[in-house]
Amino acid sequence: MLVKYRKDYQKIVMGLLSFIPSLNNVKRLNNEIFWSNADDHPIFLWKNSDSDHFIAVVILEIGDDYVLVRRLSFTPSERTGKNIYSLLDAVAERYPHKRVIGTLANQQLISNWEKELHE
Repeated sequence: MLVKYRKDYQKIVMGLLSFIPSLNNVKRLNNEIFWSNADDHPIFLWKNSDSDHFIAVVILEIGDDYVLVRRLSFTPSERTGKNIYSLLDAVAERYPHKRVIGTLANQQLISNWEKELHE
């Protein structure tokens, strides 16, 4: 389940984002969260429906006809195709009239998800 970021989730978001190699220090993590909130790039946490724990974070950029997945990070034990695709499905459902696209770093993942949708 997608859960919108709130200030009291900051430490959880920082922990999840720290799994991204380029965001491995506290200053960089704080800057990423500040930048996302300041530029109105929504941050969502992904809650595992079985355990009721947050297992992922996604930072989006919303355009007129697209949703860009800027950052996506899962806990290592939950980094499975099923979980990733479920999160992307939820993003697509939240923005039904927009196409979900990725950055250079995650476009292959988005393309694989799209292929899975059309099979």
